[in-house]
Formats: sequence, structure tokens, C-alpha cells
Amino acid sequence: MKSAFQEFNRIDGQIQRSYHEAAVKMGLPDSEFWILYVLATNEPEMLQTELTAITGVSKTTINSALKKMERAGLLELAPGGGRNTCARLTEIGHQLAEKTVCRLVALENRIYESWSPEEQAMLIQLNRDYSEKLAAMIGEL
Repeated sequence: MKSAFQEFNRIDGQIQRSYHEAAVKMGLPDSEFWILYVLATNEPEMLQTELTAITGVSKTTINSALKKMERAGLLELAPGGGRNTCARLTEIGHQLAEKTVCRLVALENRIYESWSPEEQAMLIQLNRDYSEKLAAMIGEL
């Protein structure tokens, strides 16, 4: 069955491949790349459940990656309430982020800022709308 969203899915796959290629060039597994990216571009610390929600990476994979990154000295883990764990980048983690994901964020910002404010708003609006509707409809499956 042909999907009306074949082109959208193709583009989304292309974007995901680009992020994977960036992670490979940075010498990072995808899960560690996304954890580093999220921690470097958001709050100074984040709960494991938030990392799972933002990255779309499974809880088990995030948990394994966090422990590996902690052993490497890239982040610190602390209890975050209940069974949740809170992650915070160490100085070494911040230095790695500056050399890797922050460079990518600068490129993302250049692309975003090349669009008009109307185009920027439309990108956010349409993606948010699609995400919310898709989540609601999947809940009906």
C-alpha cells in the first residue's frame, strides 16, 4: 500500500541518516550522541525519563548509555526521585559537547536562521501539529 507520506518519510529518513553520520564522525554511538546533544542544549541536568522522551531512544538503551558515559567521566548520575535517575554533564562532558554536538547545533541554527520568521513558525507549527495528531491517533490503534 502506497503512503501519502512517502516523501515525508523519505526526508525524515534522510535527516535521521544525517544525524547518524554526524554521530559516527564524532566517534559517538547514536544513543550517546543524543544524550550529549540534549544535555548540552537544554537544562543543565535532566531526568532519564525526559531524555527518553526527547530522544525517542528506548529506556533500556538510554540507561545503558548513561552508565557507560558515567564510567567515562562524561556525566554524573544522581537519584532523581522515585526510580528515576538524573544526569548532568561533567566538565569533561561539556568539553566533548563543545567539540562535537555544539558544532552541529551551530550548523542547525544557520539553516533555521536562513528562513524567514514565517517559515520558522510554520516549520514548528506543522511539526508540532503532526506529532500531536499522530500520537493521539496511535493511541487509538
